[in-house]
Amino acid sequence: MKAQFPLFLFSILLFAACQTNTAEPTQQESLRSRITSFEDSLAKLQKDPKKAAQITSLTQIELINRLTAYSRKYPKDAFSADCLFKTHMIYENLRAHQEARAYADTLLERFPAYKNRKLLLESLASSYDLNTPRDTSKVRYYFELLLKEPGLKAQQKKDIKSRLVHLDLTFEEYILKAN
Repeated sequence: MKAQFPLFLFSILLFAACQTNTAEPTQQESLRSRITSFEDSLAKLQKDPKKAAQITSLTQIELINRLTAYSRKYPKDAFSADCLFKTHMIYENLRAHQEARAYADTLLERFPAYKNRKLLLESLASSYDLNTPRDTSKVRYYFELLLKEPGLKAQQKKDIKSRLVHLDLTFEEYILKAN
């Protein structure tokens, strides 16, 4: 019996060594893959105007659910920053401005050097400027943050400063005055 045990152990080790490495994707990779697959499917639908019209808010909510699940589970991962950004943009598109702003602020807090920070700040300023009720203090706050961003083009700085001077006007009034 004692002689059979080493032979048994040897055969198990040999069997384990001969197994091919069929590593399953991690939960993180799987969730990320499901998100990109869903986004790819939506992108294909949007290429056809008839099919694009069929994309419902429920479909967008499903994407939001996937994006937020990832960002909650992996809050420090770089892909999480993109998830928060996309969630913000989808909520803005759905006219759920409070939710959109909350995700944008979370993104700014967690990832202060986010690659699309300028676009995010511009989106936030516009959200507070274009939607009712307007919050000119928030418009000013986000535009002033945007003005501090490196690499901002001179024309964009000029436009932002001009808008800040005329915050008493709604955006529509400002455009009419500018023309």
